Amino acid sequence: MKVLKSYRKGIREATLRPKMIFILWLINFIFGSVIYFLFSGLLVDVLGKSKIAEGLLKKFDFNVLFELLVHNGSTIQTIFSVALILIFLYFLVSIFLYGGILFSLVHPLKSGDVESKKPRFAQVFFQGAGKFFGRFFRLSIYSLILWIVFIVINVLLNLVGSVLTASGANEQVAFYLIWVRIAIGLFLVFLIKMILDYTRIKIVTEDSRLVFLSFLKIIRFVFRKFGKTLALYYLLVVTGVILFGIFWAINSMIPSHSLLSIFIVFIIGQLFIASRGWIKVAFQAAQLK
Repeated sequence: MKVLKSYRKGIREATLRPKMIFILWLINFIFGSVIYFLFSGLLVDVLGKSKIAEGLLKKFDFNVLFELLVHNGSTIQTIFSVALILIFLYFLVSIFLYGGILFSLVHPLKSGDVESKKPRFAQVFFQGAGKFFGRFFRLSIYSLILWIVFIVINVLLNLVGSVLTASGANEQVAFYLIWVRIAIGLFLVFLIKMILDYTRIKIVTEDSRLVFLSFLKIIRFVFRKFGKTLALYYLLVVTGVILFGIFWAINSMIPSHSLLSIFIVFIIGQLFIASRGWIKVAFQAAQLK
């Protein structure tokens, strides 16, 4: 019952914070726009100069692909370089936003404050974002310990799978082994992300600068409350999957043959991006103690 109570709290808090959702949507929209206009221009430079792309689109051919790389190597290198820079920038912005989300959730405005003395939402949000950016960045570095463990486990699973299929196991066994590896991989990814969520929450609620110590304490906490923390996290994951399914179903039913339908699809896409921000806030609010 406590899990459901926390879940409802997270959903309620996220729903009651439209300004926060708007900020998350706006930043995603800006990034998406930059990526679209930048990469569409670069791809036009690569694909629009010759008829090489036509052959590649009609039938995949490594010779055609090789010719494309030879003739447009510098532009393609630029595309990859820009992509890496944007990914890193988005990573930094995500860390920045986590501070704002949690600080706003942990330090709500008191009802007894005089209206004129109440800090504005943007002031609280960006104050928290800036205040905890350095600590959350260090946490990301410390989290490499968990990601290395994740890689090691996957390597071991790969070795086990190779041993089990070395004697010529049938395709059905190999198929099930692949799904087992995927399930274990997703479980570990969600577990690591959950540990990082709780660590960020602990850092903000306690205003702690001892990031690594908080990290270790939360690992112990998560395994001590393993069932409850996992149940809450997966409940929120399922909510996100359901939202994705709803938007995907609606989007697939709308034909994109006219300007109006394209505009509707665009609006649905933006609502989906906003829903991702909503579920992110719900995750933090639900796990907040």
